[in-house]
Amino acid sequence: MGSTGTVLLVIGVVIVVGAVLYFQYQAHKKKVAEFTTFAAQRGWRYIERDRTLKDRFLGTPFGKGHGRDARHILRGEHRGRQLLVFEYSYKETHGSGDSQRTETYHHTVASVYIPEPKPMLEVGREGLGRKLLGFVGMRDLQLESEQFNETFHIRTDNDKFAYDILHPRMMEWMLADQRALDNGFRFERGDLVVWDREKIDLQKAQWMLDYLCDILDQVPSFVWKS
Repeated sequence: MGSTGTVLLVIGVVIVVGAVLYFQYQAHKKKVAEFTTFAAQRGWRYIERDRTLKDRFLGTPFGKGHGRDARHILRGEHRGRQLLVFEYSYKETHGSGDSQRTETYHHTVASVYIPEPKPMLEVGREGLGRKLLGFVGMRDLQLESEQFNETFHIRTDNDKFAYDILHPRMMEWMLADQRALDNGFRFERGDLVVWDREKIDLQKAQWMLDYLCDILDQVPSFVWKS
């Protein structure tokens, strides 16, 4: 390839890269505008980025990789409960030398504050749950429902709290609700948390918050008094 061809190739690459960056910027700008409007309509606050949230929680998906970040944060109130929703990401580098590659993993994280801090309790799908649970030293808990034990994986540092939360009606509800079958949840300190492995969008934020509130609606009132 002659010098002219090389110059044209470089110019072409620059144009393509510039176009990609431009469209990425426009897509990001549009997303920020949508989230800002969505939050304002509900009396919520929207923040484009807040790195302090990268270590907000202890369990999955937190504490992994490097380059952790938190973007598109929503704060406010939903169904009488204080909420927090954001997109969390981290990076992992694999391989070495010329074959080294870095992958970025995105998650949507949603939480609502609970009346008072409670012991850790995490419930996820059996099989998948063993990979998802991020707490070390927590034993599996078996309940009286064989179907529930076969479907869900339970870890807690307080058996009584787990029994109080996972009462027969709660177990029946979870076995019948597709959200529970697809997405685990975790009581962690003063929050109830749910997450998934995708970038945030407004429809997802809404159903996650409803899911969390529906879980709390199943919790007996005496749990908050004990």
